[in-house]
Amino acid sequence: MRARLSIDPAHHADARTDASPTAPPPAREPRRALAAATLGTMLEWYDFFLYGLAAALVFPTLFFPGDDPVAGMLLSFAVFATGFIARPIGGLICAYVGDRYGRQRTLVATLIVMGGATALIGLLPTHDQVGPVAPVLLVILRLAQGAATGGEWSGAVILTLEHSPDRRGFRGAFISSSVYIGLLLGNLAFVVLAATLDDDALLSWGWRLPFLASIALVAVGLYLRRRVSESPEFLAVRDRDERARQPLTTVLRRPRNVIAVFLVRVGQNTSFYVISVFCLSYAVTTVGLDSGVTLTALLVGSTVAAVLCPVWGAIGDRIGAIRLVVGGLLALGLLAAPLFLVLDSGDAALIVGVVVLAIGVANTAADGIQPSWFASLFPARVRYSGITIGREAGAIVGGGLAPLAATALLAATGHWWPIAALMIVGAGAGIVGAFLARPVGETAADETRTGETPVRESRPATTAA
Repeated sequence: MRARLSIDPAHHADARTDASPTAPPPAREPRRALAAATLGTMLEWYDFFLYGLAAALVFPTLFFPGDDPVAGMLLSFAVFATGFIARPIGGLICAYVGDRYGRQRTLVATLIVMGGATALIGLLPTHDQVGPVAPVLLVILRLAQGAATGGEWSGAVILTLEHSPDRRGFRGAFISSSVYIGLLLGNLAFVVLAATLDDDALLSWGWRLPFLASIALVAVGLYLRRRVSESPEFLAVRDRDERARQPLTTVLRRPRNVIAVFLVRVGQNTSFYVISVFCLSYAVTTVGLDSGVTLTALLVGSTVAAVLCPVWGAIGDRIGAIRLVVGGLLALGLLAAPLFLVLDSGDAALIVGVVVLAIGVANTAADGIQPSWFASLFPARVRYSGITIGREAGAIVGGGLAPLAATALLAATGHWWPIAALMIVGAGAGIVGAFLARPVGETAADETRTGETPVRESRPATTAA
């Protein structure tokens, strides 16, 4: 089956009448929405991933100094996890605003909060300068980053797809690509710094530069987002007075698809964040590799991922989402043990190859089709809330806790095999979630057969997945 969101041309008419007199013609608006959503998401994830990289490379020394490097790493990753804990909280706020008052203004707010928090991290005093106040301030700003990120991806996906008349798997996959471009830019920043600065310069002032660069990047993103008109589907729901009074309560009355999104994201995030965050520190502190090897591996893997996401999205338009997601998760599970065997070998070429295969190919097969697929699981009146709840809750377990759990498992056992097992179990949970999901039309039909009243959709929807 192939999941689709049908578009009623009348809704584009609604969007035009609501927009300013200078609104672009409808043929340009889908492209403008896609560009604004993609660039803004790229910048927000650049900001978010910067902390993960710094948590592995410099923050244990700057903010959590001590005699035990593993303890410092645990504390650094614990703060990394707080960003994921904040994501559902910020996501719920953004989802409520997005479903009640509009997608476009919500995305402008997330970009402002994220950019401000990231720039302030770049200005923070270190532990040597102000003592324990430094990590406290870092936690506060990390929470702000997480809150902004919690509402970003879902809103960007919805704004793009509710403007898009066709090829939604392909178009939505550019949002997934933008996440990897953000990771790519963050890695590239630290690769350049590591190559041009010595350790003293990097730890004293060099690490601040990528965080402060966020100011200029966010300014560009804000300019683009403020020029995009509101989603035509949201305008139609608003004009028909069909907005849910309590979107969260409404979507949780039938939680099947929320649970499905949660499990899929747990499965994918567990492998992705173990590879992109934990393995970076594992290779440096346990194996003794130069940080440039793993940074280069992530750089190449992110580049391949950014290119392949739209390819997988287009394939998903033809063969359906479930096959791609299940296949990608299976591949991630199978690569868990080989990943650590290659890391322990210390062979730079092999490390780059397996990371590219895991992040650039297997992970993107599961990820590229998710924007259009997740959007097809919820009606427009609660779409922001439905996607956000499942996705951001899955981010806590699979993203925020996975590097922390991996570090604790390594400290407790001294070996990588429990971490590989963790990745395999996560992939299995994601596969269960993929088979649990039901697009809007199928869910409504099921509820009708069981005597329940289906959630009203703003317009007819054709489904397949």
